[in-house]
Amino acid sequence: MAEQSVRPHRLPAFAGLNLWRVLASGNIEARPVGCVIAVLLGTFMTSLFTRDFGISLADLRGAYGLSVDQGAWLNTVTNAAQLLSAPAVPLMVVIFGARRVLVTSAVSFIGTTLLTPLASGIPAIFALHAADGFLLGCFVPATLAIVFGNLSPRYWLIALGLYSVRLTLALHTGVSLSGWFVEDLGWQAIYWQATLFGVAFLALAMISFPDRPPDRALWQKINKGEIVMYCVGLTLLCAGLDQGNRLDWLASELVIALLAGGIGLVAIAIVWQFISPVPFAHPAALRRRNICLPLIIVTMFGILSGATSLLIPNFLATVGQLKPAQSGSALWWIDLVQLGAIPLTIWSIRRSDIRLSLALGLVQVMLGCWLGTGLTHVWRSDDFAMMSMLFGAGNSAVLLTCIAITVANSAREELISLVAYIQVPRVIGPELAAAVLTTLVRKREALHSVLLGSVVDRVRAAALGYSPMALAASARREAYVLSYIDAYQFCFWIAATCMLLAVFLRPTPAHPLVNFPHLESRG
Repeated sequence: MAEQSVRPHRLPAFAGLNLWRVLASGNIEARPVGCVIAVLLGTFMTSLFTRDFGISLADLRGAYGLSVDQGAWLNTVTNAAQLLSAPAVPLMVVIFGARRVLVTSAVSFIGTTLLTPLASGIPAIFALHAADGFLLGCFVPATLAIVFGNLSPRYWLIALGLYSVRLTLALHTGVSLSGWFVEDLGWQAIYWQATLFGVAFLALAMISFPDRPPDRALWQKINKGEIVMYCVGLTLLCAGLDQGNRLDWLASELVIALLAGGIGLVAIAIVWQFISPVPFAHPAALRRRNICLPLIIVTMFGILSGATSLLIPNFLATVGQLKPAQSGSALWWIDLVQLGAIPLTIWSIRRSDIRLSLALGLVQVMLGCWLGTGLTHVWRSDDFAMMSMLFGAGNSAVLLTCIAITVANSAREELISLVAYIQVPRVIGPELAAAVLTTLVRKREALHSVLLGSVVDRVRAAALGYSPMALAASARREAYVLSYIDAYQFCFWIAATCMLLAVFLRPTPAHPLVNFPHLESRG
């Protein structure tokens, strides 16, 4: 009888208050499929909220009564706060268990997103957004470990395919969704849709993750200082990248301090891992070619994904004068094609050399960038259809194969360390892409404006009936078009550089993730 009292309960046998007590105690049987669905839902929630918030920042700034400077810092605080928690989450899951970490994060996130639209006053607004960002950082990092720990190897690639597609799906659908929220439902829906996602995540987590005692011995041995240093360093680096374009990079002492401080803290924390008796993220695995190169490619992939998620809606807003709800249709092709391309990518990874899938994806991205160099001021949403389809197919192959190569070349005990370093391309990559592409477009537009202004025949234009204002507007419009063409040329060469790096990848060893059918047939 004593043994039966501590045996995990089966939920269908309970109802009402007793069911709630069982769920609250965590004394339940593990539900592997529920665990995986929960963490995948959490990753999509994180990406979608981040995208909706970034697209609607101007409207949110007006709703809160913030200045342009305050709005820019609100965006920085929300995004950078994710890195205060994300690198440490895998270790916290090992020490305290997935249920304690994820359920606590979900309950807190539901509360903060529910209250954020109701905040008034600068301190409260910034504090709640910082809490939102910090808690968002808790949902994604534990995904890979939970997927591998709860699913059969046969289904790993399917789960990773959903994990990879959620990023571009959120990036592209977020453009239309944010416009719909602001114009029809109200800006508060940006936060409250995240609240609903949080409730769904909490329900899945409570019925799927069993509780377990924390590993207090490991908590006592781990060096908390190196964790804090690494997380704070990445946060400062993210803030510096986010503010760099607005404050003109090296012309701002604040940006220099943020970037230098972030790089310095991260470097010290990494060096510390070699002398720490219990390192939380030893970088030894990063010295292997088939782990280091895919992480570099994924970081550069952030710029390639910016060719669609950033350049297309910005071009349509600046040159086409379209609202987000109108320009979002240009990105639907990417999502549809990528959803269809995921099964083909999985089939290719399992039945051929995984490097071929990566090369094919990069070729498709390069073709999409090449088509982008032919844009004109008359381009609208439908004109981006072909390049969007190429990007959709290419993105699914590049991201999924890079994740598969990294995991397949890692030992199981290295996954916690790798997840800590994966946060760099996951969060820093998009920030780097936005900073680089925005700065490039701004600088090239200024240059083209000067060059076009120097060759415009104002006398002939006046004879043809063009007013000086109309002439200036046309010159500025064409300068923007030329700057976006330059941006697509830049993305093309970034993709070519990724292709060059892929050449140096070695064959991936036999692993259930990449060639499970072959292993099964041999066994």
